[in-house]
Amino acid sequence: MIEREKIYPIIVDESENVVYISDPETYEVVYLNQAMRETLDMEPGEEYTGRLCYELFQGLDSPCPFCTNACLSKDRFYTWKHYNEKLKTYFILRDKLVEIDGRDYRLEICVDITESEVQHQNLEQQLSIEETLVQCIHTLSENEDMDMAINSLLEIIGRFYQADRSFIFEYNQWNNTVSNTYEWYREGVESDLPKLQNLPAGLVEQWKKTFADSEVYYILPNNEEISGEIPDLLHKFHVHSHMAAPIWEEKSDAYQGERRLSGFIGVNNPSRGIEHIKLLQSVAFFVSNDIYKRRMFNKMEELSHLDALTGLGNRNYYLERVEELKQARLESLGVVFIDINGLKYANDHYGHPYGDEMIQSVAHGIRRVFPEYAYRIGGDEFIALFVNGTKEEFEQRLDTLKRYAENECICDFSMGVNFGEGKINIDEQIGYSDSMMYVEKQVYYGSVIDGRRQQHKALARKLVREIEAGNFEIFLQPKIHLDTGEMVGAEALMRRQGEEGEMLLPDRFISLYESEGVIQYLDCYAFEEVCKMLAVWLEKGGTPVPISVNFSRVSLMGSDVVKHLAELRDRYGVPSELLVIEVTESISQMEPRALRSLMDDFEKYGFVVSLDDYGYQYSNLAILINMNFVELKLDKSLVDDLAENPKARIVVENSIDMCRRLNQVISTAEGIENEEQLSILKEFHCNVGQGYFFSEPLPKEVFLKKFGGCHSF
Repeated sequence: MIEREKIYPIIVDESENVVYISDPETYEVVYLNQAMRETLDMEPGEEYTGRLCYELFQGLDSPCPFCTNACLSKDRFYTWKHYNEKLKTYFILRDKLVEIDGRDYRLEICVDITESEVQHQNLEQQLSIEETLVQCIHTLSENEDMDMAINSLLEIIGRFYQADRSFIFEYNQWNNTVSNTYEWYREGVESDLPKLQNLPAGLVEQWKKTFADSEVYYILPNNEEISGEIPDLLHKFHVHSHMAAPIWEEKSDAYQGERRLSGFIGVNNPSRGIEHIKLLQSVAFFVSNDIYKRRMFNKMEELSHLDALTGLGNRNYYLERVEELKQARLESLGVVFIDINGLKYANDHYGHPYGDEMIQSVAHGIRRVFPEYAYRIGGDEFIALFVNGTKEEFEQRLDTLKRYAENECICDFSMGVNFGEGKINIDEQIGYSDSMMYVEKQVYYGSVIDGRRQQHKALARKLVREIEAGNFEIFLQPKIHLDTGEMVGAEALMRRQGEEGEMLLPDRFISLYESEGVIQYLDCYAFEEVCKMLAVWLEKGGTPVPISVNFSRVSLMGSDVVKHLAELRDRYGVPSELLVIEVTESISQMEPRALRSLMDDFEKYGFVVSLDDYGYQYSNLAILINMNFVELKLDKSLVDDLAENPKARIVVENSIDMCRRLNQVISTAEGIENEEQLSILKEFHCNVGQGYFFSEPLPKEVFLKKFGGCHSF
C-alpha cells in the first residue's frame, strides 16, 4: 500500500492550481507547488525557502495591507478574490491554517480566474455604459429647462470618462462661426467657455473633415503625428488628450436629405474609457434631437414676439419691454411714433401686396436706425424707443430716419417724436409722441381730396425746383412805433409768381405746403433771404431794423431747426437782435416738453420770438404764461372791428394792457388801414402798428431803397 505522505505532494504538484505554504508570523515561504514555481517563472532548483511571501508573490517590501492572516482558522477555508499587480492575474484565494510539526502554517490555494473576470468586467462596463446612456436620455427628456438638462448631461459624461472638461460646440451658419455653448468642468479646472466664442468656422475645419470620414475625432497623449490648428488650439488650453463626436442636423428639405454638421460634443483629458467612444456618439445623437427641439422652441418663442411681415417686435413684445423699462432706472428716453400715410388707399387701389411692401419699407428704415427697440404695434403703426442715450445722438438718428424717408422709403409716414431726461414717465412720453404723430397725420390727410392723395415727395421736389428757379420773392412791410412814427422793424412776407406773372398772396399756397409737410423748405428759404438782405444792408453802411420771419409750427417741429437757423444767421454775419421768429398760436399744439425744448433752443441760440395772429379764431392764454415772447401781434380781424364793435375794443385794450403787465411784451397791431383805427390804438397805448395805412408790403429791393438809409416814416 502506497504511503499517504508520498501521495499528497504528488497530487499537489500535479494540480493546475497554485499552492503555497508560509509562516503567518514571519511571512517566510516554506513550500511552493510546481504550478506556483511556474507562475513565478522560477528556474529549476531555484531556492525559495526562507523568502518572504509578500516580496516573492506581490513584489512588496513590507507585509501586504490586504493580508488575511487574521481571518484564518483550522476549521474552514477563508475564500476571497484579489488582483495580483505583479502577476497581472485575478485569483480566487482559499486560505486555511494547517498544523505541521506542532506549528500553525498558512496554506493558500490560488485559482486563476482572469479570463472570466475580464469577461465579467467587460459585461459590467457595458452595463455601466448603457446605464450612463439611459441616465443621459432621462436627463434630457425629463428636465423642462433645456439648458439645465444639457449641463447635467455633460456632467454625467465628464464623470464617466473622468475628464477635466466636457463640452458642446455649435455652428452659426449665418455668420460662419463656431462657439462653445455648454460646458462642465471638474473641480480645480477653470472654465474655457468665455474664451471660445465666435471662432472662425475655418479654425475647426479639421474636425469637420474627420467627422465626415470616421464620425469621431481623437487626440491621444504623445501622438506626435497629429498636427494642425485644432491640436494647437487644444494645447493652448492645456489639453493633452481629446475625444469628440459630431452632432448632425437632419435637413431633408433644404439640404436634399443630406446631413449638416450642427456641432460636436467632446471631452478633454479623459482618464478612463477612451475605448468607449460609442457612448459619446450615442449621446451626440440624442443631443442633436434636443438641440433641434430647443431651437424650435426658441424659434416659436421668437415668433411669438416678432411681427411676421417685418421682423420687428410685435405688440406683445412691445408691451413686455415697456413693462421691463418701467421697472428699470432710466436716465433718458426717446420715443418715435410712426404711422404710414395712405396705406388703406394703397391697399384699395394697388392691392395688399403693394401695401405690404410699404409696411416693409418703413420697417426697414426703423430697424436700420433704431435696431435696439423697434416694434410694429398695429397695421400701419410703429414705435421705436431710444433708451439711455444722449439727445444729440437721438436727433442724429432722427435725421438719418428722415433722410431714409426722403430718399429711400417708397411711401410717406407721419412721425411723432419726444425725448426726455431725468425723471421719466414712459406712458406720458409715448402718449405725447402719439399726439404729435396725430398732428402730422392730420396735416397729411388735409391733402387728401376726393380719395386722391397728393404726392408729398413730388410736391417737395417741385417746391425746391421752384425756389431755385426764383418763383418766390420776399416782400417787406414796415412796423411803425405809434407814438414816434419811427420804423422800428419789418415783417418778411412771401409772394409766389403765378403762371401769368402775377404775384400770389400766401393764402394761395401756404396752406397747401403746410398740409403736405413741405413748408419748412419755404420757411428756411425766407429766413435765408432775410439774412442775405440784412447782410447787404449792413455792408452798405445802413442801420438795419429787426426783421420778423414767419415760421409754421410744422417747420419748427423739425429736428435741430433752431440750430440750423443759427448757422444760417452766423454764415451771413447777421447780429441776433436783427432777426425775430414769428409763430402763431397753433404752436401750442406741440407736445409741452417739445415746446419747452424749442423755446430753450431759441434762448440758447439768441433768437427772440413773436406771437403772431393773436385773437384769430381762438386765443390760448396759457401760452402767454408758459412762454417768453417779446412781442404779441393783434390779428387784423380785431383791428378791423375797433370802430364799430365795443367788444372788440375791450378785447384789444385788455390785450394791450396784458402785454404791458407781462414783462413789458411789445404790443403790435396788424392791418391798420385808417386814422380812426390808429387813434384808438394810440389811446390804448399800443406800442407798434403795421398795415396799409403806413405802407403796403414792398419787394426787398424797393424796401431797401426807400428805407435803407432813413428810418422816419
